[in-house]
Amino acid sequence: MENYTIQTIYVPVMRFTEALKLCWVTTLFGIVLLLAGSVILIWNEGRTIRILLSLDEALNDAITVSADSPYEKQYEGRLIHLNGALSTGEPLTEPDYNIQVQAVKLKRRVQMYQWVEESVESRFGESVATVETEERSYFYSREWRDELIDSRSFYIRTGHHNPTSFPIDSTVHLSEHVHVGPYELGSAAKDRFRTFQEVTSDTRPEDPSVRMHAGLYYHCNDIWNPEIGDIRIQFAYAGLEGSYVTVVGKLEGGKIVPYESTHARKVLLLEPGEHNLNEIFRFEHHQQRIATWGIRFIGWVLLFFSTICCATIMQHLVREHRLLRVFFPDANFTLSTNIMMSFSVALVIVSIAWIVHRPWLGGGLLFAAMSPFLYCARGIMGSYQRMD
Repeated sequence: MENYTIQTIYVPVMRFTEALKLCWVTTLFGIVLLLAGSVILIWNEGRTIRILLSLDEALNDAITVSADSPYEKQYEGRLIHLNGALSTGEPLTEPDYNIQVQAVKLKRRVQMYQWVEESVESRFGESVATVETEERSYFYSREWRDELIDSRSFYIRTGHHNPTSFPIDSTVHLSEHVHVGPYELGSAAKDRFRTFQEVTSDTRPEDPSVRMHAGLYYHCNDIWNPEIGDIRIQFAYAGLEGSYVTVVGKLEGGKIVPYESTHARKVLLLEPGEHNLNEIFRFEHHQQRIATWGIRFIGWVLLFFSTICCATIMQHLVREHRLLRVFFPDANFTLSTNIMMSFSVALVIVSIAWIVHRPWLGGGLLFAAMSPFLYCARGIMGSYQRMD
């Protein structure tokens, strides 16, 4: 009896070991994908929950103030919501190019005409495929680039030399003081202005060597036939003075700064136009949902490829264990089976994250994750009862 028990345990283990030897590489890769997808989903759901709780807390604490009213110290330390026109004070300038604009930001983008290397891999072999050689072809072209290309790493350096530095650097000028009514925007709020518009000016620079064309300033002899090392500059602004914005942030020392919630998340909202308190929070919820679902999709894709990599070993386990056959009546892991498994695993991870904060939502997701397997088990048990 004892020998029989040992044999019943030993034989399945040997079969599993032999099956694992045939697919251990793909199985290991599948386990890595499973861990990566799970970590991404757990991190994303935790981040989403903290953001949503922080936004709800901020919405309850925020008060609306008027940009037309004088500064009141009673709002100091409070989370305020206001909308009004931007006031930037001193203009941002680029005197060498006669650029002057009243805005929060002025960006100078510099491009240099440089050599660019491209390579193409070519394979040549006999029809019998007994001998195969590999060659790589290199091509060189001249293009306008924002970043410096190191020509010292080129395969053919002769005749393809790029400068070692930019004569003029790209930069972003930031207005020192930006106000909405009597309230000044802090550095974090000013950083939210990221939509740039090109500066269009008909005023030519005083330097005769600088040429203008289509809003660009060229440092070259011929804009139609530039040489290596020539540069061109484009200017753009963000947050034009007089444009209306809506901002939600904490008033601290007369400046609007991020609000630190009790869930260790900073809340600072800024949108163009005039919006009431509920509207601007609705915009932020919408943006967060887009980011959350994008990361969820990435996590699910990793889980899906994980099930594909582990399909062989899973098929072996299903064939060897009667309990698993109850939940997987089709021992062949088809595409639909892989999609169902990866989707269910993703739902389980998401439901565990939400079940503490929203039990009904988390419980519903958990039931949805288990329902395909429960349906298969119900069908198998029903067939057994009919046979009896």
